[in-house]
Amino acid sequence: MSTLRVVSRYAKSLFDISNSEGNLDQVHEDVINAWEVVKHKDFKAFLKSPIISIKKKKEVIDSVFAKFDKTLVNTFHVMTTHKREAFIGDFCRSFHLMYNKQNHVSAVQLTSAVELSDKTVNDLLETFKSKGLLETEVELVKNIKPSIIGGFILEFDGKVYDASLSYKLEQMNKKFSENLYIKNI
Repeated sequence: MSTLRVVSRYAKSLFDISNSEGNLDQVHEDVINAWEVVKHKDFKAFLKSPIISIKKKKEVIDSVFAKFDKTLVNTFHVMTTHKREAFIGDFCRSFHLMYNKQNHVSAVQLTSAVELSDKTVNDLLETFKSKGLLETEVELVKNIKPSIIGGFILEFDGKVYDASLSYKLEQMNKKFSENLYIKNI
């Protein structure tokens, strides 16, 4: 079974329980904080280590996440028992995406060659919102990648809108490499 399917099942279970108990916002906040902890390279290495016993991992999870929601900590325990503790970061991301979807928030990643002005970014997002591609609320992550030469790449809901110069040059290169004088069979 793929990692995505595994973590989404755990995330969906926690999401449903939290939603029915009425503490979804608090659990989401704890999930975001846990995600920050799990991103730390030493903690990630600890979770992935096959040498450390499940009991020891559960003890550390209890001490690190002591002030977190008990249902969340229990979910981490279940994941650890089934040797899926290395996917806690993916679980947190999956839960966050479910929370955003319920609250009509689009997670958007904008990559550009240079820093874009706030007006340009807002105009770009408004264009996508007006076409119904983005929700009214947007959670934006901006990246600078000079190798795209110019333009931008917008990623959201598993889709990629690539309006970069490097992509357009690549497409032109493919067109020019086709020999129009030889009949394609």
